[in-house]
Order: sequence, then structure tokens, then C-alpha cells
Amino acid sequence: MKNKFDYLKDETVTKEMRYISFMGNLQRYDFAFMENEESPEKYTVINLQKNRFAVLGRDDLDEEGHIEHIFHESPMEADEIREFLKEVLQ
Repeated sequence: MKNKFDYLKDETVTKEMRYISFMGNLQRYDFAFMENEESPEKYTVINLQKNRFAVLGRDDLDEEGHIEHIFHESPMEADEIREFLKEVLQ
């Protein structure tokens, strides 16, 4: 049976996941981190509470409004997440 779609990529990869939960001043945060093969200096960062994810590196953390947008957080919450990510993404 022929597939309905022409796949551009179809691979199964086993990855190590790192889970970190922390309590900020405003709320609890739960994240998962997975290395990114296509950009080794970046990680796939998953906000487990909001089911939002992004491929991020340290350089992305300085983009104004970026964390607020991708994780749907207020500026104050985004500041907490940004400071946390600066410690974790190395």
C-alpha cells in the first residue's frame, strides 16, 4: 500500500531527556530538554504544563518578547523562565 504523503524524513531516534521542575517567585514550572541534532548548540525545550515547545539556544534568550510569545507567559513569568534557561542552556 502506498503512503498518501511523500515523507521528507521518517526516522526513529532514541534521545535522552532531562526533566527539571522548579518553583519560581510566581509559579511552579516543569520543563523537558532534548538535544537537537540539527543544531547541537540548541535544545528542544518543552513547557510541560502548557504543552508548548521551542528549539532554543542561549542566543535566543535575548530576543525581546521571544519567551513570552513561545510559552504564552506574562513578561514577569518570562523573566523567571529566561533566567532559569540561562543557567540550564550551556
